[in-house]
Amino acid sequence: MASQTKAEILARHDANAALKTPLPGQITRHAKDLGADGVFSPLDERIIAAASEALEAGQTHYVDVPGIEPLREAIADYLNTSFSAPCQSGNIIVTAGLQESRFLTIQKIGENFDSIGIPAVAHPGLQKALGVRARNVVSLAVDPHRGYLPALDAIADAVAGGCRLLYLESPSRLSGAAYTSDEVAAIGQLLGESGASAIWDQGLAPWVEGGCRSLASTEESPAQVTAIGEAFPGMGLASWFIGYIAAPDDQIPAMQSQKQIMAICTSTAAQYAALEASSLFPAAHPPRLAQLKRLKSYIAESARDLNLDAIAGDALNIIALQASGGAAAKLRAAGFDCADGADFGAPAVIRLNVNTTTAEALQALR
Repeated sequence: MASQTKAEILARHDANAALKTPLPGQITRHAKDLGADGVFSPLDERIIAAASEALEAGQTHYVDVPGIEPLREAIADYLNTSFSAPCQSGNIIVTAGLQESRFLTIQKIGENFDSIGIPAVAHPGLQKALGVRARNVVSLAVDPHRGYLPALDAIADAVAGGCRLLYLESPSRLSGAAYTSDEVAAIGQLLGESGASAIWDQGLAPWVEGGCRSLASTEESPAQVTAIGEAFPGMGLASWFIGYIAAPDDQIPAMQSQKQIMAICTSTAAQYAALEASSLFPAAHPPRLAQLKRLKSYIAESARDLNLDAIAGDALNIIALQASGGAAAKLRAAGFDCADGADFGAPAVIRLNVNTTTAEALQALR
Protein backbone atom coordinates (compact mmCIF):
# COMPACT_ATOMS: atom_id res chain seq x y z
CA MET A 1 0.00 0.00 0.00
CA ALA A 2 1.38 3.40 -0.98
CA SER A 3 2.47 5.67 1.87
CA GLN A 4 0.07 8.39 0.67
CA THR A 5 -2.85 5.96 0.85
CA LYS A 6 -1.82 4.95 4.35
CA ALA A 7 -1.61 8.60 5.39
CA GLU A 8 -5.11 9.25 4.05
CA ILE A 9 -6.52 6.25 5.90
CA LEU A 10 -4.87 7.36 9.15
CA ALA A 11 -6.15 10.91 8.66
CA ARG A 12 -9.72 9.66 8.19
CA HIS A 13 -9.35 7.48 11.26
CA ASP A 14 -8.01 10.40 13.30
CA ALA A 15 -10.91 12.62 12.21
CA ASN A 16 -13.53 10.02 13.15
CA ALA A 17 -14.83 11.17 16.54
CA ALA A 18 -16.90 7.99 17.04
CA LEU A 19 -13.77 5.82 17.03
CA LYS A 20 -12.35 7.96 19.84
CA THR A 21 -15.39 7.45 22.05
CA PRO A 22 -14.11 6.78 25.59
CA LEU A 23 -15.29 3.47 27.02
CA PRO A 24 -15.82 2.51 30.66
CA GLY A 25 -13.30 -0.06 31.77
CA GLN A 26 -14.39 -3.65 31.36
CA ILE A 27 -12.63 -4.76 34.53
CA THR A 28 -12.14 -3.18 37.94
CA ARG A 29 -8.56 -1.95 38.14
CA HIS A 30 -8.39 -0.95 41.82
CA ALA A 31 -10.54 -0.73 44.95
CA LYS A 32 -11.87 2.72 44.07
CA ASP A 33 -12.64 1.95 40.42
CA LEU A 34 -16.43 2.31 40.32
CA GLY A 35 -16.72 2.85 36.59
CA ALA A 36 -15.99 -0.58 35.17
CA ASP A 37 -18.70 -2.56 33.38
CA GLY A 38 -17.82 -5.82 35.09
CA VAL A 39 -18.34 -6.85 38.71
CA PHE A 40 -15.13 -7.65 40.56
CA SER A 41 -15.07 -11.30 41.61
CA PRO A 42 -12.06 -13.45 42.45
CA LEU A 43 -11.52 -16.45 40.23
CA ASP A 44 -12.51 -19.75 41.76
CA GLU A 45 -9.53 -22.09 42.01
CA ARG A 46 -11.42 -24.64 39.91
CA ILE A 47 -11.68 -22.14 37.04
CA ILE A 48 -7.95 -21.46 37.22
CA ALA A 49 -7.28 -25.20 37.27
CA ALA A 50 -9.47 -25.73 34.20
CA ALA A 51 -7.45 -23.15 32.24
CA SER A 52 -4.16 -24.67 33.42
CA GLU A 53 -5.25 -28.17 32.51
CA ALA A 54 -6.29 -26.99 29.06
CA LEU A 55 -2.86 -25.44 28.50
CA GLU A 56 -1.08 -28.56 29.74
CA ALA A 57 -3.25 -30.66 27.41
CA GLY A 58 -2.03 -28.63 24.44
CA GLN A 59 -5.11 -26.45 24.00
CA THR A 60 -3.04 -23.59 22.65
CA HIS A 61 -4.00 -23.97 19.01
CA TYR A 62 -6.78 -22.54 16.88
CA VAL A 63 -10.18 -24.08 17.49
CA ASP A 64 -13.54 -23.73 15.81
CA VAL A 65 -14.04 -20.03 15.14
CA PRO A 66 -17.43 -19.86 16.89
CA GLY A 67 -16.00 -21.49 20.00
CA ILE A 68 -15.44 -24.93 21.45
CA GLU A 69 -18.56 -27.06 21.16
CA PRO A 70 -18.92 -27.82 24.92
CA LEU A 71 -18.89 -24.11 25.78
CA ARG A 72 -21.39 -23.24 23.07
CA GLU A 73 -23.63 -26.00 24.43
CA ALA A 74 -23.23 -24.61 27.95
CA ILE A 75 -24.11 -21.08 26.83
CA ALA A 76 -27.12 -22.32 24.87
CA ASP A 77 -28.29 -24.25 27.93
CA TYR A 78 -27.78 -21.16 30.11
CA LEU A 79 -29.83 -19.02 27.71
CA ASN A 80 -32.57 -21.63 27.50
CA THR A 81 -32.69 -21.98 31.29
CA SER A 82 -32.37 -18.30 32.22
CA PHE A 83 -34.23 -16.64 29.35
CA SER A 84 -36.31 -19.39 27.72
CA ALA A 85 -34.43 -18.48 24.54
CA PRO A 86 -34.87 -21.25 21.93
CA CYS A 87 -31.28 -21.75 20.79
CA GLN A 88 -28.80 -24.58 20.33
CA SER A 89 -25.02 -24.65 20.18
CA GLY A 90 -25.16 -23.88 16.46
CA ASN A 91 -26.78 -20.54 17.25
CA ILE A 92 -23.90 -19.46 19.50
CA ILE A 93 -20.68 -17.60 18.75
CA VAL A 94 -18.23 -17.20 21.63
CA THR A 95 -16.69 -13.75 21.39
CA ALA A 96 -13.70 -11.95 22.86
CA GLY A 97 -15.93 -9.88 25.11
CA LEU A 98 -19.07 -7.81 24.77
CA GLN A 99 -17.52 -5.14 22.55
CA GLU A 100 -16.68 -7.76 19.93
CA SER A 101 -20.29 -8.96 20.17
CA ARG A 102 -21.48 -5.40 19.54
CA PHE A 103 -19.12 -4.97 16.61
CA LEU A 104 -19.92 -8.24 14.86
CA THR A 105 -23.68 -7.88 15.18
CA ILE A 106 -23.79 -4.24 14.13
CA GLN A 107 -21.46 -4.71 11.17
CA LYS A 108 -22.71 -7.99 9.74
CA ILE A 109 -26.41 -7.80 10.58
CA GLY A 110 -26.46 -4.06 9.97
CA GLU A 111 -25.18 -4.40 6.41
CA ASN A 112 -28.46 -6.08 5.50
CA PHE A 113 -30.51 -3.01 6.41
CA ASP A 114 -30.79 0.58 5.21
CA SER A 115 -30.84 1.99 8.75
CA ILE A 116 -30.47 1.09 12.40
CA GLY A 117 -32.43 2.50 15.33
CA ILE A 118 -30.39 3.03 18.49
CA PRO A 119 -31.21 4.50 21.90
CA ALA A 120 -30.30 8.15 22.36
CA VAL A 121 -28.70 6.98 25.61
CA ALA A 122 -26.69 3.76 25.40
CA HIS A 123 -23.30 2.26 26.16
CA PRO A 124 -20.58 4.27 24.36
CA GLY A 125 -19.26 1.06 22.83
CA LEU A 126 -22.26 1.22 20.54
CA GLN A 127 -21.08 4.51 19.03
CA LYS A 128 -17.59 3.11 18.66
CA ALA A 129 -18.89 0.10 16.73
CA LEU A 130 -21.16 2.26 14.57
CA GLY A 131 -18.34 4.64 13.71
CA VAL A 132 -16.50 2.15 11.53
CA ARG A 133 -18.64 2.88 8.48
CA ALA A 134 -21.18 5.46 7.38
CA ARG A 135 -24.77 4.37 7.94
CA ASN A 136 -28.21 5.85 8.49
CA VAL A 137 -28.75 5.97 12.25
CA VAL A 138 -32.21 6.61 13.69
CA SER A 139 -32.09 7.94 17.26
CA LEU A 140 -34.71 6.46 19.60
CA ALA A 141 -35.91 9.00 22.17
CA VAL A 142 -35.51 7.78 25.73
CA ASP A 143 -37.60 8.28 28.85
CA PRO A 144 -35.54 9.68 31.78
CA HIS A 145 -38.27 8.50 34.16
CA ARG A 146 -37.81 4.91 32.92
CA GLY A 147 -34.07 4.76 33.41
CA TYR A 148 -33.36 6.22 29.95
CA LEU A 149 -34.85 3.24 28.14
CA PRO A 150 -36.24 4.06 24.69
CA ALA A 151 -39.97 4.72 24.94
CA LEU A 152 -42.18 2.17 23.20
CA ASP A 153 -43.76 4.97 21.15
CA ALA A 154 -40.30 5.99 19.91
CA ILE A 155 -39.57 2.42 18.86
CA ALA A 156 -42.92 2.15 17.08
CA ASP A 157 -42.37 5.46 15.31
CA ALA A 158 -38.95 4.36 14.05
CA VAL A 159 -40.36 1.12 12.68
CA ALA A 160 -43.32 2.95 11.13
CA GLY A 161 -40.79 5.24 9.45
CA GLY A 162 -39.12 2.29 7.73
CA CYS A 163 -36.36 1.39 10.21
CA ARG A 164 -36.10 -2.40 10.19
CA LEU A 165 -33.19 -2.99 12.58
CA LEU A 166 -33.17 -1.97 16.22
CA TYR A 167 -30.39 -2.10 18.81
CA LEU A 168 -31.75 -2.18 22.36
CA GLU A 169 -30.34 -2.67 25.84
CA SER A 170 -32.39 -4.30 28.59
CA PRO A 171 -31.28 -3.66 31.25
CA SER A 172 -29.88 -0.26 30.27
CA ARG A 173 -26.10 -0.17 30.48
CA LEU A 174 -26.34 3.24 32.15
CA SER A 175 -29.13 2.87 34.70
CA GLY A 176 -29.79 -0.85 34.95
CA ALA A 177 -33.48 -0.27 34.14
CA ALA A 178 -35.12 -3.18 32.30
CA TYR A 179 -38.25 -3.46 30.22
CA THR A 180 -41.15 -5.24 31.89
CA SER A 181 -42.37 -8.55 30.50
CA ASP A 182 -45.37 -6.79 28.93
CA GLU A 183 -43.12 -4.19 27.31
CA VAL A 184 -40.86 -6.88 25.88
CA ALA A 185 -43.93 -8.66 24.51
CA ALA A 186 -45.09 -5.40 22.91
CA ILE A 187 -41.71 -4.91 21.23
CA GLY A 188 -41.79 -8.54 20.06
CA GLN A 189 -45.25 -8.07 18.58
CA LEU A 190 -44.06 -4.93 16.78
CA LEU A 191 -41.16 -6.87 15.27
CA GLY A 192 -43.41 -9.74 14.27
CA GLU A 193 -45.94 -7.50 12.57
CA SER A 194 -43.39 -5.35 10.75
CA GLY A 195 -40.76 -7.95 9.89
CA ALA A 196 -38.14 -5.83 11.67
CA SER A 197 -35.12 -7.36 13.46
CA ALA A 198 -33.33 -6.52 16.68
CA ILE A 199 -29.96 -6.81 18.37
CA TRP A 200 -30.76 -7.22 22.07
CA ASP A 201 -28.05 -6.51 24.66
CA GLN A 202 -29.12 -8.53 27.70
CA GLY A 203 -25.73 -8.61 29.36
CA LEU A 204 -26.90 -7.05 32.65
CA ALA A 205 -29.99 -9.26 32.92
CA PRO A 206 -28.33 -11.80 35.28
CA TRP A 207 -27.94 -8.96 37.79
CA VAL A 208 -31.72 -8.44 38.01
CA GLU A 209 -33.28 -10.24 40.96
CA GLY A 210 -35.62 -12.81 39.49
CA GLY A 211 -34.24 -12.13 36.01
CA CYS A 212 -35.90 -10.18 33.24
CA ARG A 213 -37.49 -11.22 29.99
CA SER A 214 -35.42 -11.49 26.83
CA LEU A 215 -36.76 -10.34 23.48
CA ALA A 216 -35.29 -13.56 22.11
CA SER A 217 -37.82 -15.53 24.12
CA THR A 218 -41.01 -13.95 22.79
CA GLU A 219 -43.21 -16.10 20.60
CA GLU A 220 -43.78 -13.15 18.29
CA SER A 221 -40.17 -12.52 17.26
CA PRO A 222 -37.51 -15.15 18.19
CA ALA A 223 -36.39 -15.68 14.59
CA GLN A 224 -35.72 -11.96 14.20
CA VAL A 225 -33.70 -11.34 17.38
CA THR A 226 -29.98 -11.67 18.04
CA ALA A 227 -29.04 -11.55 21.73
CA ILE A 228 -25.63 -10.55 23.09
CA GLY A 229 -24.10 -10.58 26.55
CA GLU A 230 -21.27 -11.71 28.79
CA ALA A 231 -20.83 -15.37 29.62
CA PHE A 232 -21.48 -16.26 33.28
CA PRO A 233 -20.97 -12.78 34.75
CA GLY A 234 -19.60 -12.47 38.24
CA MET A 235 -17.41 -15.55 37.95
CA GLY A 236 -14.19 -13.55 37.64
CA LEU A 237 -13.97 -13.86 33.86
CA ALA A 238 -14.29 -10.14 33.04
CA SER A 239 -10.58 -9.81 32.26
CA TRP A 240 -10.73 -12.99 30.16
CA PHE A 241 -13.12 -11.35 27.68
CA ILE A 242 -15.72 -14.05 27.14
CA GLY A 243 -18.94 -12.85 25.51
CA TYR A 244 -21.56 -14.47 23.35
CA ILE A 245 -23.80 -13.90 20.38
CA ALA A 246 -26.99 -15.95 20.14
CA ALA A 247 -28.30 -15.52 16.61
CA PRO A 248 -30.70 -17.11 14.12
CA ASP A 249 -29.15 -19.77 11.87
CA ASP A 250 -28.97 -17.53 8.82
CA GLN A 251 -27.04 -14.80 10.67
CA ILE A 252 -24.25 -17.00 12.00
CA PRO A 253 -22.09 -17.59 8.86
CA ALA A 254 -21.40 -13.91 8.09
CA MET A 255 -20.47 -13.08 11.68
CA GLN A 256 -18.37 -16.21 12.01
CA SER A 257 -16.48 -15.31 8.84
CA GLN A 258 -15.87 -11.75 10.05
CA LYS A 259 -14.65 -13.02 13.41
CA GLN A 260 -12.19 -15.33 11.66
CA ILE A 261 -10.82 -12.36 9.73
CA MET A 262 -10.52 -10.27 12.87
CA ALA A 263 -9.25 -12.66 15.50
CA ILE A 264 -9.31 -16.28 14.25
CA CYS A 265 -10.96 -17.47 17.50
CA THR A 266 -11.39 -16.59 21.16
CA SER A 267 -8.55 -17.76 23.45
CA THR A 268 -8.85 -21.53 23.81
CA ALA A 269 -7.71 -21.82 27.43
CA ALA A 270 -10.09 -19.01 28.42
CA GLN A 271 -12.94 -20.94 26.82
CA TYR A 272 -12.18 -24.00 28.96
CA ALA A 273 -12.11 -21.71 32.01
CA ALA A 274 -15.54 -20.38 31.01
CA LEU A 275 -16.76 -23.94 30.57
CA GLU A 276 -15.80 -24.70 34.17
CA ALA A 277 -17.46 -21.43 35.27
CA SER A 278 -20.69 -22.56 33.60
CA SER A 279 -20.93 -25.50 36.01
CA LEU A 280 -20.24 -23.30 39.07
CA PHE A 281 -22.46 -20.38 38.08
CA PRO A 282 -25.87 -21.79 39.19
CA ALA A 283 -24.70 -22.21 42.80
CA ALA A 284 -22.43 -19.14 42.98
CA HIS A 285 -24.73 -16.53 41.47
CA PRO A 286 -27.68 -16.39 43.92
CA PRO A 287 -25.58 -15.52 47.02
CA ARG A 288 -23.73 -12.92 44.98
CA LEU A 289 -27.05 -11.36 43.99
CA ALA A 290 -28.16 -11.34 47.62
CA GLN A 291 -24.97 -9.56 48.65
CA LEU A 292 -25.39 -6.96 45.92
CA LYS A 293 -29.02 -6.40 46.90
CA ARG A 294 -27.97 -5.54 50.46
CA LEU A 295 -25.16 -3.28 49.25
CA LYS A 296 -27.30 -1.43 46.72
CA SER A 297 -30.02 -0.82 49.30
CA TYR A 298 -27.45 0.66 51.68
CA ILE A 299 -25.90 2.78 48.93
CA ALA A 300 -29.30 4.07 47.80
CA GLU A 301 -30.10 5.04 51.39
CA SER A 302 -26.75 6.83 51.69
CA ALA A 303 -27.52 8.71 48.45
CA ARG A 304 -30.91 9.84 49.83
CA ASP A 305 -29.24 11.08 53.02
CA LEU A 306 -26.96 13.21 50.84
CA ASN A 307 -29.88 14.48 48.73
CA LEU A 308 -28.57 12.66 45.69
CA ASP A 309 -31.25 11.40 43.32
CA ALA A 310 -30.77 7.78 42.28
CA ILE A 311 -32.22 6.70 38.95
CA ALA A 312 -34.48 3.67 39.27
CA GLY A 313 -32.70 0.60 37.94
CA ASP A 314 -33.36 -3.12 38.18
CA ALA A 315 -29.79 -4.40 37.85
CA LEU A 316 -28.18 -4.79 41.26
CA ASN A 317 -24.57 -4.35 40.14
CA ILE A 318 -24.77 -0.65 39.21
CA ILE A 319 -26.42 2.53 40.46
CA ALA A 320 -26.89 5.71 38.42
CA LEU A 321 -27.26 9.13 39.98
CA GLN A 322 -28.50 12.46 38.72
CA ALA A 323 -25.44 14.66 39.10
CA SER A 324 -24.02 18.02 38.16
CA GLY A 325 -21.51 18.36 35.36
CA GLY A 326 -18.63 18.39 37.83
CA ALA A 327 -19.58 15.20 39.68
CA ALA A 328 -17.19 12.94 37.80
CA ALA A 329 -14.34 15.39 38.40
CA LYS A 330 -15.13 15.49 42.14
CA LEU A 331 -14.96 11.73 42.32
CA ARG A 332 -11.68 11.63 40.41
CA ALA A 333 -10.23 14.26 42.78
CA ALA A 334 -11.16 11.98 45.69
CA GLY A 335 -9.44 9.04 44.00
CA PHE A 336 -12.56 7.32 42.63
CA ASP A 337 -13.36 6.45 39.04
CA CYS A 338 -16.90 6.39 37.66
CA ALA A 339 -18.66 6.04 34.33
CA ASP A 340 -19.61 9.50 33.06
CA GLY A 341 -23.16 9.61 31.74
CA ALA A 342 -22.04 12.14 29.13
CA ASP A 343 -20.28 9.29 27.30
CA PHE A 344 -23.61 7.43 27.20
CA GLY A 345 -25.57 10.48 26.03
CA ALA A 346 -26.84 11.61 29.46
CA PRO A 347 -24.55 14.44 30.65
CA ALA A 348 -26.27 14.93 34.03
CA VAL A 349 -25.75 11.33 35.16
CA ILE A 350 -22.94 9.27 36.64
CA ARG A 351 -22.86 5.48 36.98
CA LEU A 352 -21.18 3.67 39.86
CA ASN A 353 -20.48 0.02 40.54
CA VAL A 354 -22.17 -1.42 43.59
CA ASN A 355 -19.41 -2.51 45.95
CA THR A 356 -18.08 -1.89 49.42
CA THR A 357 -16.47 1.48 48.58
CA THR A 358 -19.42 3.02 46.69
CA ALA A 359 -21.04 4.62 49.75
CA GLU A 360 -17.68 6.14 50.67
CA ALA A 361 -17.43 7.64 47.18
CA LEU A 362 -20.78 9.39 47.61
CA GLN A 363 -19.28 11.54 50.34
CA ALA A 364 -17.19 13.29 47.69
CA LEU A 365 -20.43 14.53 46.09
CA ARG A 366 -21.67 16.44 49.15
